[in-house]
Amino acid sequence: MKYKSFIKKLKKRLGSENLEIITDQHGVNGRREWFVYEGTVARWYVEPTDWRDPESELVVSGFHTKGVDQESDPMTDYFPGTYWSNATQLIDRLREPPPKYAPGSLVRGKSDNKRAKRHGYAGKTALVTKARGQYMHLQFVDDEWYNSSDGFSTMSYPARDFELISG
Repeated sequence: MKYKSFIKKLKKRLGSENLEIITDQHGVNGRREWFVYEGTVARWYVEPTDWRDPESELVVSGFHTKGVDQESDPMTDYFPGTYWSNATQLIDRLREPPPKYAPGSLVRGKSDNKRAKRHGYAGKTALVTKARGQYMHLQFVDDEWYNSSDGFSTMSYPARDFELISG
């Protein structure tokens, strides 16, 4: 991913224009950058696309997160944290993405979705009671079987299996 795009995406999601990004030199033309956000250290490598030309466009790779107080111990093979495949995964780890459907929205299970058909909620209408990230809790309006004894479903459903009716 291009460095400028990554920083722009990071600032947009975290809502902070002035992140304190610390830079350490790494290799000939590369560098490692990191910052602390709510108790999590996020770091990545920045290097030019052409290693022979330090003025070429910068790209980022090697996304990693770990806790602030976690330290590596090579004697016991303990290396804390997680490596992420791309920038979106790192940013999602720092701050959860906003829900696709807000609580109070009316949704319907997609009729052409394989999982929705298999679980029986294809074409069923439901009210979003709680939403967090990519999953939501629903109260189905057209079938009592889906509701628990108190009237609310205790199961969470993936937002990608539903479409918005109103809300």
